[in-house]
Amino acid sequence: MTFHFHLLAWLFHFGFANKADPYYCYGDGVLHKGSPCRFFSVVIDAGSTGSRLHLYRYVHNSNPNGLPFLVEEEVFQEVKPGLSSFAGNPSAASKSIEPLLLRARKEVPHFMWEKTPVTLKATAGLRLLPGDLADEILEDVEKTIFSSGFFATAPDAVSVMSGSDEGVYSWFTLNLLLDTLYSKNPTSPHKPTASLSAAALDLGGGSTQITFWPEDVAVFEEFPGYERDIDFFGAHIRLFTHSFLGNGLVAARLNVLLWSTNEALKKQQQLMSPCMPADFQIADWEYALKFWSVNGTRDYSHLECYEAVRDFVRSSKIMPIKQLSGKQIYLFSYFFDRALNSGLVKSNAGGKITLRDFRAAAEKACSRTSEELNDGSHWMPWQCLDLSYIYSLLHDGYMFSEEQPLVLAKKIKGMEVSWGQGLSYALINEFNEYERATFGSEEDKDNSTVVDQIMGYIYSGTNHVLLAVMNPKDS
Repeated sequence: MTFHFHLLAWLFHFGFANKADPYYCYGDGVLHKGSPCRFFSVVIDAGSTGSRLHLYRYVHNSNPNGLPFLVEEEVFQEVKPGLSSFAGNPSAASKSIEPLLLRARKEVPHFMWEKTPVTLKATAGLRLLPGDLADEILEDVEKTIFSSGFFATAPDAVSVMSGSDEGVYSWFTLNLLLDTLYSKNPTSPHKPTASLSAAALDLGGGSTQITFWPEDVAVFEEFPGYERDIDFFGAHIRLFTHSFLGNGLVAARLNVLLWSTNEALKKQQQLMSPCMPADFQIADWEYALKFWSVNGTRDYSHLECYEAVRDFVRSSKIMPIKQLSGKQIYLFSYFFDRALNSGLVKSNAGGKITLRDFRAAAEKACSRTSEELNDGSHWMPWQCLDLSYIYSLLHDGYMFSEEQPLVLAKKIKGMEVSWGQGLSYALINEFNEYERATFGSEEDKDNSTVVDQIMGYIYSGTNHVLLAVMNPKDS
């Protein structure tokens, strides 16, 4: 891989590294267990509805049974709309992420900028854009990222992330935050096992992902192509993961409405929804570069709305996965947001519900009048459709029973449940390897405490395998 590295980094390392604050690490590739120090990584999630900054402050970990470094704090900030909204205007797309980079530069000490890796990954919003529109946006955004002052690598610093990568990194973030993969207690270590792990279900705007570690490996024969192999701290993990493009919440709105509208009205950019009252209209609703007028119908009810979304779900590629039975299932992103809007959970801490609760919330939402829908909330007019879709996705798609326990989560230990943290570990490991190879002394390269001996995530985009590497001496 070719690395882009500013001259200032060389000046920093050779010019005043000796004056550096020992509270921070300076990318020497050495594992600082004796006197733990801090470092950063910057991940920008460019989603379909907005771009989100995940700035992580790490600290080296002295616990031999845990990860070699841990996230100590996360800084989160979001801007809207998403990059795909700037199709045809790439310079505006670049400007939209500048507030996120400004926030990151305020949080990271100036002398650490060149030692802080940065990446921007776009998801379903850009994957759905036609032609070269996505490439034009990414090329302009890349210029902004590379001029940010942070460490960026080409060509991977700015790119579109595959749906399966979203699923894998989200699963890692979730299970790292839940401590299912390792033990923080040095006196009672445990190795990763499928039975301890939780399943991760993510609902974005354009796509939805499901990822879990099955105890019954027959699922890979039933669904060939849905496997990702991972080696983690000496444990071999076979993950089931898949991303369903077009089954994200906002994409599903459009697909359900198209399903419910005749061809003549579609040609006039008119959509009919049995999930809204007859006297209700959303003018100029935009999705995927098209504007629509969305109109309610006289047969507005929960039953009619549910039948419409069920028809779409059954026509999509969502399928039942019996090997999920008995797994602890975590829902996040739009699953959580709509649950919070409906009062199913009360705060970012989330909570436990059953699938039946989503149906009850949908029934209540589908009984509201036009006046009640006009409360100024962007989500309120869509709540009947959104909740009906979430229920149908889980019930008619994955075939969960109404008594299926579900855990809704936005934050765990004060940190966002998203693919950002999982990806940041890969980013940090890659940066440490480069720094050690570039600046490390021969003594560092032979030292048993260098980064080679720790777990590192190394992602290969060619074979889609996420590897965790350890020095054999630590096995």
